[in-house]
Amino acid sequence: MKKTSIKRAVALLSAVASLNGIGTLAGIGMVNVAAADSGAFPFAMFASSAADGAITINAKHLCLNGSMASNGTIVNSSRSNINGKAIENAGQDMLYLNSQMNNMYFSNAETMDSLNLAKSNINVGYAVDVNGSASLKGNVNISSAVKAAGDITIDGNCSNAQNAVLYSAFGDIIIDSNNVNLNGIVYAPFGDVVITANNINLNNVVIIADTITLNSNNINANYGRNYASVIGTESSETKAADIVKMNTYLMDKEAKNVLDILSQYYNVTPVDAGEFAKISFNAPLAPGMVIPMNFDVEQYNVEGYGNLSIMKLESAVQQMSTIVLTPFDKDMPLISTDFMFFGENRTSYVEFYGLGVDGDENMPVFSSLATLRDKYAQYTDTAPSPGWFDEVRTMGLFKVTDYKSDDAIENMLYDSIRLTLDASAVAPTLEGEQKAAKFDLVQNYVDKLISNPGISTQMFNMFLGPDTTRCFFYDVFFGTSGYKVNE
Repeated sequence: MKKTSIKRAVALLSAVASLNGIGTLAGIGMVNVAAADSGAFPFAMFASSAADGAITINAKHLCLNGSMASNGTIVNSSRSNINGKAIENAGQDMLYLNSQMNNMYFSNAETMDSLNLAKSNINVGYAVDVNGSASLKGNVNISSAVKAAGDITIDGNCSNAQNAVLYSAFGDIIIDSNNVNLNGIVYAPFGDVVITANNINLNNVVIIADTITLNSNNINANYGRNYASVIGTESSETKAADIVKMNTYLMDKEAKNVLDILSQYYNVTPVDAGEFAKISFNAPLAPGMVIPMNFDVEQYNVEGYGNLSIMKLESAVQQMSTIVLTPFDKDMPLISTDFMFFGENRTSYVEFYGLGVDGDENMPVFSSLATLRDKYAQYTDTAPSPGWFDEVRTMGLFKVTDYKSDDAIENMLYDSIRLTLDASAVAPTLEGEQKAAKFDLVQNYVDKLISNPGISTQMFNMFLGPDTTRCFFYDVFFGTSGYKVNE
């Protein structure tokens, strides 16, 4: 369906004189009102998702002074008095306002990696810009602007936000309190806004998200005309530009979370990747056209386990996060993961190479890992490029999704790591001949990967040369040179 611009929506609100096609709305009383100011965002609530229940209202009573619109359906269980319009299947474009919001509300914000506050009374009276997620637990009072790249969660007896801005760039905004009083902007262009309370008072608000869910006995909401004028009707950047930023954020988030998980089991220390910390070359895309390929590489020693490498690719056509966990001290599978981002679309590989000292069939970890096939069966499978390594790959999970499934696909990675580490915790540490045998199995796999490469290794061979690629794989990517068993 062709999307309608927000400017067209302003005109539409002026023209529509009756509510059409809202079969999922119950008990609505309609009073027509004048359209929003020209140049102002026309809705008190807007959900860009085309799903059923993109706006869902679970309440006994709803009083809305203003209009709401959804690109999907509106599910409303309340007895309602809506002084405006409720428009389903609206066909509206989402507004992408990252630079606009930053300039207006966060140019002088205090930046931090994460924000986690839990105490009786929390007052946020200054703008904060959080690189990760923000969590506020207690009696929360916000009188400024809170931005987080990830989720914003507010939980407590009472949540008050007066003249406030809540902005989740790539995540959800979740408010769960006995009473919620909100005045301002709530903006989650890629996520869900969920507000749960006994009483919800949304006085002078604009809420914009992928989906909106309100759970309460009583909901009073009033269109924030002044905030709507600030938001306007034009995006300040493209969706594609924001998606690139989202993908970079997700790669950093995955790397951090994998390190956090590993640190719960083993002592993890960084290793200097030296000349391979940054790798750049130009790859031909078409005759006469090349694209820069820029890799950032990190290496870690997982004491008592093996080598961890994390590699991130940024290019004009693709972003990619590669994480390789190579065991030397435990008879665990080598885990190689590739999360490839093509704009909104993703292709995700999680591969397990048993390389078992006594055969992969005798590695009990695969009984646990096999459960992941069913757990993530709802996500579309894809076939990886064939190669000799198919014969030594014990198991793999290969999925194609879009950004709306990112949380699940991330959890597929984390589950894979945790199940392997759980098994490693009760597995004996390899010694003597067994440790030497494990090293040989890993080294032989790496050598064959260089001499008979797949697509990724072929690219490094082509642009770095086989000798430099060998050094990269030995010293950093798989780390075999640092774990060689003395003969």
